[in-house]
This record gives sequence, structure tokens and C-alpha cells, in this order.
Amino acid sequence: MGLRRFEKQALEAYKAKQWLLRKTPGQRHIRNEMHLQPELRWWLVYGPPRSGTSYMMRLIKTCSRLYVSDWSLGIFIARIPDWLQFRSHPVHDYITFDPDRLLSDISSNILDNAYAGDGDQLDLIYKQAGMPPKVVQTLSRMWGPPERMIFCLREPAGYMASSAKKFTEGSRERRQEVYIQSVNSYLEVGGEIFEYTPELSLSDYLAFLEPLNFEGKRLPPFGYRGEQDQDAVSEEMWYAYHRIKDLVAD
Repeated sequence: MGLRRFEKQALEAYKAKQWLLRKTPGQRHIRNEMHLQPELRWWLVYGPPRSGTSYMMRLIKTCSRLYVSDWSLGIFIARIPDWLQFRSHPVHDYITFDPDRLLSDISSNILDNAYAGDGDQLDLIYKQAGMPPKVVQTLSRMWGPPERMIFCLREPAGYMASSAKKFTEGSRERRQEVYIQSVNSYLEVGGEIFEYTPELSLSDYLAFLEPLNFEGKRLPPFGYRGEQDQDAVSEEMWYAYHRIKDLVAD
């Protein structure tokens, strides 16, 4: 019970700190500047859950003004392209609703509430573990295409072992489905692949993230953590994984 109370207090303290960072005058000044920019300098990090997306984001945010991490906006944003297409039909011309203002308002809402990063080499790092292609389409319409898209990959047996510990309420079949959907999204979204493996070191990350300059930055320590659960992996998961690996090999 004492540990749970401590974890709750730590979470509340973290939330309070982030709230203060979002409300400081200096951060508002930065966000006001961004609102005037026709396009942002932003990077996208995505991939299956438990595949190193969070650590990748933590490194990049040391060089970024703002960052967003798993805000569950995808459920909402992914539907916008279909709505915009529906709305563009001439039969709806009589409606004065402004779709461009809708996107502008969403953009402002995200930037106004994004967390403060620790640098100025980028405007924003946007991280989402699962990334439907239509979310990228909408974000790119708001901010321009991302300067860089990074897809974090993990082999299925490690993913299944880790996700079973993290997502205790979901079924094995649902975790398998999430993995397959997340990996297959790469076929439409694309980007650079970075695989989370036991052989990784911090230097591998820093080399991959060039030209970001991490000199003088306080970097989160890295150590691979994970087990294997081969029995929980379906043939469809292995197929999805090797399909992406084959693309890298080619």
C-alpha cells in the first residue's frame, strides 16, 4: 500500500511540474512564435508499443523545444481525413464551417499544451506508439511534412513478453493484433527503422540521431530490458516482422 501511495504522489508531482512548464511565460512566447510559422521543424517517432519509442523520444526531446508523447489523439485525428473528404463534396458548399480553422485550432491546442523540451534544434517531437497512416496525413497537413520519421521495431517474442507485463488487462490475441497493425503501418507511413535489440548501446542511438548535437545534454541512461515469450507469438506476427526486415535488407 505504501508503494502505491508513493507512486501516486510521484505521478501527481510529475503532472504538476508539467502543468507549470506549460504555463510559464517563456514557453508561451515560444509557442506564439510557432503559431506564426507556416511549417514546423518536427520529427515523428512511432512503432509498436514496448519497442523503444519512449526512450527514443526522451533522447530527442533534449534537443527539441516541445514534445508530445502518447496523448491518444490518434483515435480522433485518424478520422479527420475522411471527414474532410466528405465535407469537400459540392453538396456541402452551403455550410460555412471552416475546415482549415478546425485544423488550425487543433494545432494550437496541441502546441499550447505540449510539454517543454530541453533544446532548440527542433520545434517539436511527436511520439505515438501506434500510428495509423491517416494520423500522419493530418499532422502533415497542419505542420508540413515531418523532417524525419523514425519507426521503432522490436521482434515479436520480446514484444509479447513485455506487453504482457505492461498491459495486464488485454488478451493475448489483442496484443498480437496490436503488434501486427503497428508493424504493418510502416508499409504506408514509412521512415527510418531503428530496431530495439539487446546489443544496443547509447552510442548507437546518438549515431542514429545525427545531426542532433547532444553535447552538454543530460541524457537518460540506457540499458536493454526484456525477456522472450516465443510461445505467445503467432505466425502472422513473425510474417509482419520479417516483411519489414526484408525491406531493410533490400
